[in-house]
Amino acid sequence: MEILSAINIPALIAFTLVASFSPGPSTISTASMVLTFGYRKSIRYQAGILAGLFLVMVASGFVAATITTRFPRLVPVMTLGGALYILYLAFLIIRSSVTINEEIKKPLGFFQGMFLQFLNVKIVLVGLTVYSTFLVDLPHTLLWRIVSASFFAAIAIPALLLYSLFGVVLLRLLRSPRTAKIINALFGVALIYTAFALLWPLVSTFIKK
Repeated sequence: MEILSAINIPALIAFTLVASFSPGPSTISTASMVLTFGYRKSIRYQAGILAGLFLVMVASGFVAATITTRFPRLVPVMTLGGALYILYLAFLIIRSSVTINEEIKKPLGFFQGMFLQFLNVKIVLVGLTVYSTFLVDLPHTLLWRIVSASFFAAIAIPALLLYSLFGVVLLRLLRSPRTAKIINALFGVALIYTAFALLWPLVSTFIKK
């Protein structure tokens, strides 16, 4: 399809996998919920996380589309800004340590999982970055916003399942500073790749001029 040919799919997938599988509030809280109350009682919370992610991505798509349609000259600037933000995320991930809190007193529900996404500034910025860079050429229709947001939510499902099923192992690994640094370094390298994949078309265009 012509629409897909305009998208840097390898870079998009790499960025999406890192954003979904890297330790964060959603994945760590899900693992803690499963460890404390069992998988069945965490299902509503995980459903809320997915619903919130879906809504945030749809909204981000429309916001980014509005900006790029009214101010098309800002597209290269937004691409540059998106790439720099991804590099910033890579820097933060490589240098970060994971804080794990297993003291959840009662099971969290659907709306708590959903509002977690609304209040997660990182998720909002990731959504705006994706739609103003990787998916800037996507048709500005509700259908394509729903399809693309469903794709991101679908990628998040195995991430939540991974932290749910292997929560004990993952939390133990993340408690080890050495192991956490290795994992963060791998995620950081993947983000650096996506940033340069975004920047290369701009650089090559500048060189040709």
